[in-house]
Amino acid sequence: MFKPLLFSIIVGLIFFFYSCNPSVKTRSTIPNIDKNNEFYSDQAIIDTLKNNLIETKDSIFPEKNIVTINATVTTQDSVVDEYDYARLYNYEIFDTIEISSQMYEDSIPVVDTIGDLPAKKKSGMEFDYPVYYTSDDKGFLDFANQKAYLYGNAVVKYENITLTSDYMEMDFEKNEVFSHGITDSLGKVTGKPVFEEGSETFQADTIRYNFKSKRGIVKNVTTEFEGSYLHGGKTKLHENRHVHMIDGKFTTCDDIDHPHFYFKITKAKVIPDDKIISGPAYLVLEDVPTPLGIPFAFFPNTKGGSSGILIPSFGDDPSRGFFLQDAGYYWLINDYVDLTFLGSIFTKGSWSAGLKSNYKVRYKFDGFLAFNYSENVFGYKGLSNYRKEQMYSFIWKFNQDQKARPNSRFSADVNMSSANYDKNNSTNINNILTTNKQSSISYTKQFANSPFNLSANIGHYQNNQTKEVSLTLPNLNFSMSTIYPLKRKTKTGETRWYEKIGMAYTMRLENTIKTTDSTLFDIGFNDMNNGISHSIPIKTSFSFLKYTTLSPSFTYNERWYLKTMEKYWQEDPTDATGYSGKVIQNYVPGFAREWDYNASLDWTTTLYGTFNFKGNGKVKALRHMLTPSVRFSFHPDFEKERYKFYDQYYNVKYYPELNQYDTTYNYYSRFEGLPFSRTPRGGSGTVNFSLANNLEMKLRNKNDTATTDQKVKILESFNITTSYNIFADSLNWAPLNVTGRTKISFINLDFGAIFNPYAYVINENGNHITVNEFLYKIDTARWRVARLTSANISVSLSLNKNASPSKVQYDPYQSLYGYPYEYADFSIPWNISIRYSLIYSKTSINPAITQTVNVSGSFNLTEKWKIDINTGYDIKMKKITTSSINIYRDLHCWEASLHVVPFGNYRSYKFQINVKSAMLQDLKLKKERSIYNNTY
Repeated sequence: MFKPLLFSIIVGLIFFFYSCNPSVKTRSTIPNIDKNNEFYSDQAIIDTLKNNLIETKDSIFPEKNIVTINATVTTQDSVVDEYDYARLYNYEIFDTIEISSQMYEDSIPVVDTIGDLPAKKKSGMEFDYPVYYTSDDKGFLDFANQKAYLYGNAVVKYENITLTSDYMEMDFEKNEVFSHGITDSLGKVTGKPVFEEGSETFQADTIRYNFKSKRGIVKNVTTEFEGSYLHGGKTKLHENRHVHMIDGKFTTCDDIDHPHFYFKITKAKVIPDDKIISGPAYLVLEDVPTPLGIPFAFFPNTKGGSSGILIPSFGDDPSRGFFLQDAGYYWLINDYVDLTFLGSIFTKGSWSAGLKSNYKVRYKFDGFLAFNYSENVFGYKGLSNYRKEQMYSFIWKFNQDQKARPNSRFSADVNMSSANYDKNNSTNINNILTTNKQSSISYTKQFANSPFNLSANIGHYQNNQTKEVSLTLPNLNFSMSTIYPLKRKTKTGETRWYEKIGMAYTMRLENTIKTTDSTLFDIGFNDMNNGISHSIPIKTSFSFLKYTTLSPSFTYNERWYLKTMEKYWQEDPTDATGYSGKVIQNYVPGFAREWDYNASLDWTTTLYGTFNFKGNGKVKALRHMLTPSVRFSFHPDFEKERYKFYDQYYNVKYYPELNQYDTTYNYYSRFEGLPFSRTPRGGSGTVNFSLANNLEMKLRNKNDTATTDQKVKILESFNITTSYNIFADSLNWAPLNVTGRTKISFINLDFGAIFNPYAYVINENGNHITVNEFLYKIDTARWRVARLTSANISVSLSLNKNASPSKVQYDPYQSLYGYPYEYADFSIPWNISIRYSLIYSKTSINPAITQTVNVSGSFNLTEKWKIDINTGYDIKMKKITTSSINIYRDLHCWEASLHVVPFGNYRSYKFQINVKSAMLQDLKLKKERSIYNNTY
């Protein structure tokens, strides 16, 4: 770490030594002087110099034997041998000197005619690069004592090394340099020596270095590496670059003069770019020593990370016993990938093991992979509540840089686990309450200069409540974007209607698996449902009656399978009546194809209506945009026997109220349970109606006529949809669906409702059924046109309208240890969000209503304190939903967090205070009560 110190001191020494000994050429013309004339006095020499100085601004102080020369080394004029004039004056004062990389020999030989004049000494040194020197104040050369002095923000630059200090003293006789800061009238030290080499910076109070022996003494040196700081009281630098120090400090606090905490090191050895090894050390908090000490310590001193042992945390979990948690080893494989091994053990038999790997290649990809396996033991062996569960968790993230491969992209976002893994192993309430998990691994390829695209995807979905797992392994898509085969290569005149006919192609290969988390690894070929689908759409569009658009289309679909479904009634051989039995269903191997086609015609237009208000009121105008559309779609009846897409089976069913058995026939698709949609039964000719509305208000700006008027959305959307099936024998009209969304100031409103135009009655079995009769014909007393079957409304508001998420992207590798949300965003001073939801459902006589209120708040109590609150209330159940309180305190180089779930099935708390730096993340104090023990 003291490499910059060595180069800087050598540069400074060479510069001062060379400025005194070698021959230099000045801007002043110096006449030849007869050195053999013993009567040639000092005053005569001074007068001669004075008369021959080119620049009259230079001052002469003969009474002090000082010559002031604003000198710069050049290659013109006469050569001055400073040893011939050394006895004439004691000091030379200069502003700026630039030393060339080339050495010059004297043009005047040295003749020692004066006995007390020392012989000329030559350094014999050379520079590989130019050396530049500047200072705010004057520099002094003391030839009599062979010393040089430099004051005021002096800077010496050599290649990429820079030395800065307010005071430097060179002793050429001892080959030493001494540097320190300057104390002002208020007792404050400024201008301490600072060494810079590239991105590394080092600072010290004083430095004394001997360039000949290559040893030095440095007092109060401070160096920074990888977010940590090392303070050395008294430091000795050796010729092999090893450093010994006493009275040192090691900390990750960036307050260099007064760190909030540090390890007091009695003695230590520093090996640059390798390690720091210390003797006895103890922890100091706010300058107060603590009894927490260690006999020795090891700190890495290399760029990047380093491998090492991870110290576990310990504690007591009432449900699993005493534990050692997250013990392991961190292995830095190289600059691109690492690997962490972790394990935990509990005294009641539970244990877990896992590994995590981070990887990153700049401009190519980054991500991480984590796998955990645990065996949780609950209760006591031999008792009825004893059980043992094996669980796993697998997470994989892979992000490809867009610049790595512009025409192809690979990404992975995998999160899968046992159904109860988070419930029994996670301490994060958000993970525990999550019921669904899904994953995706995808690859896309776009073929350059062609309409073809290829994508492959592996999907995963699981429900932690039902323990069902659905896999798509794989899902392959090959597609051709729309092309216009009838379009002319060279266009002349207007575009003809047939040139707008476009066609596309999509091929999908899909293999799906439905299983449970316990049988996930016991999948056979019969558990897989796969198939290949082909789709060829042909479509065009053109204007109709000038202001409307017609869009006809035709689509052909075909699906290939390797098995088909078979169902049949199997009688019970033990029952002589033949009424008992069951329906058998299984898949029969063999290639089969299913195909269909459909046609559609879309008509749409847009209508605008504007109402302007007279006068100079606030409201200037209202604008209503209405978008009606009608779609007619048709597909033939593929249920007919000649297509062989459907089959039927019979079964015998007993009706206890009639005390009789009836035989019924049921239709089923031969491709039931296989991927892709089924060919629809029965012909269909459906007319879909849609009416989209948007209402805006224009407000006049009275304060500034140059500013445009303000537009306010009264209704962002208000949509009404329904459909009519021409070929259906009953219930032709579909329910009327109404949805809407708007925003009033800082309040967001979403609503929806479904209306059924048909009446419902109670049949002979007491069940409510919908009949093919309009409601208004039956309910003549109230003249109802339709009945409300379901409705929903959601109102959400944010009390701080200026609150917006921080633009600073969250870095998962810089998470806050112990804080449940892993980072604290202080950019939003405060915000309270409230959401009210109401769901109404009436499928029978008695309606069902669900109402919930959710409240979340975030407050910065100070610039260092932050609190988050999440809670809710179920109005129907009349109880508070799962709530949490999170408090975070920024302690500069430390942080403290408190997470509390005050009540409910997951009540728990966790308090932790720790060092922010990942290097000392094990320096923490933690107290918690887990969710597995809900008694305080």
